[in-house]
Amino acid sequence: MSGILRKWRLSDAADLAAALNNERILNNLRDGLPFPYTEKDAYDYIAGMLAADENDTFAYAITQNDRVIGSIGAFRQDNIHRKTAELGYYLAEEFWGQGIMTEAIRQICEIIFAETDILRIYAEPFAYNTGSCRALEKAGFSCEGIMKNNAVKNGKILDMTLYSLTRIPEPYPVRRLTKDEIPAASALCWRVFLEFEAPVYPPEGVAAFRASLDDRERIRQMSFYGAFDGDILVGVLAMRAPQHIGGFFVESSYHRRGIGRRLFEAMRQDYARQVFTVNASPCGVEVYRHLGFVPTDSEQLVDGLRFTPMQFG
Repeated sequence: MSGILRKWRLSDAADLAAALNNERILNNLRDGLPFPYTEKDAYDYIAGMLAADENDTFAYAITQNDRVIGSIGAFRQDNIHRKTAELGYYLAEEFWGQGIMTEAIRQICEIIFAETDILRIYAEPFAYNTGSCRALEKAGFSCEGIMKNNAVKNGKILDMTLYSLTRIPEPYPVRRLTKDEIPAASALCWRVFLEFEAPVYPPEGVAAFRASLDDRERIRQMSFYGAFDGDILVGVLAMRAPQHIGGFFVESSYHRRGIGRRLFEAMRQDYARQVFTVNASPCGVEVYRHLGFVPTDSEQLVDGLRFTPMQFG
């Protein structure tokens, strides 16, 4: 049943009018749609959707064998709700109860979450409309409650049910660190260094690394990226000019979760020229290989620190 959504075409007007020209459908929608619903009404609606801002209006035809059998759309809200969208939909009566609307809801939500900054999609079906409520539930929406006496439709005061689906939070989000966060980043680097790298270095190398963290001018000239688990800093990547990785550490309890790659990919977005260098420690060579780096020289020893020069790009 995949692929049932597509963009509207003006030539869909006749099929849309045929699908929507039904009082049983209109009774489940908000007021404002005419009855009878004519082909001109459908044409005007489609033209309006095609002319709308695609960052605010997400409108699709529901189709079967490329023929329109319904409509679904989500509409960005404004002000403090600008990252929320309200969902609306309807389907020709002959196609009710076949799982088509559930699949349409799934598809539009996947598109919106993949292609926009929308964080939350919600719908407000009439509480009595069990078919609509069930379609939302099967598509993964959660019921947030009943809104009592929330609407007047056809002279009746009606309850509505509030459903929502929220974007799955990005695991371990990465961002540039502020000046105030640099001490925590340095502390993380030192902890991980002591655990994994210090054992393979002589005291001279350990002291040299500690001195690099204490060099305020060096640190001031570096750009730091941090990965977080909630409010906890769990990974750090530091860049120095021109495009050299000067520090790359992830807390041991967070290894093998893709955090290093997330840090690297986030950093790359800030550079037009995709060429990066690093002096990889013995523990880091394989990590950098997995990221696409290759050695440019044999292992070297400077100030007690062993490293292999490597390059990406």
